[in-house]
Amino acid sequence: MKDNNHKIKNILKQVMIFNDFYEEVIQSSIIKNQAEAVSKLEFKLLHTVYRHEKLMISEVSEILNISLPNCSRYVKTAIENGYIQKQIDLEDKRIYYISLTEKGKQIVESTLDSFGDEMASQLLDLDFKTLEKLDQSFSNLNHLLSETLFPSNGRNN
Repeated sequence: MKDNNHKIKNILKQVMIFNDFYEEVIQSSIIKNQAEAVSKLEFKLLHTVYRHEKLMISEVSEILNISLPNCSRYVKTAIENGYIQKQIDLEDKRIYYISLTEKGKQIVESTLDSFGDEMASQLLDLDFKTLEKLDQSFSNLNHLLSETLFPSNGRNN
């Protein structure tokens, strides 16, 4: 058990280091590749909606860990800028979902393409076997985390 705790702490440390690296490269990609100027938080909002296709604002607030009033403000601005659209629930008119417009999708996809290009250039010198191990490791980690963190709804965040 003690060895497991130590190993888990090491894994989490590596995930945090990777997250820091991801944040730096994605921020660079946001700045370099956007005809539209979006902030880091605005991109996170768009990217979150992109990953889930449609969400309620309360779900976005929870995922991004920002207050509902702040989240509502960001969503309102994104709607005004043409990045997000509202869809009223057909069964309960009080509920509405948000999803990306084509303009919002283009921002997310061009940023992710730029991120992918930047990361690919960093990994280009690795041999195929190492790339396979890296691919399998990330796949396993994502699968385990999605099962552990979101067992009831099966969401992939």
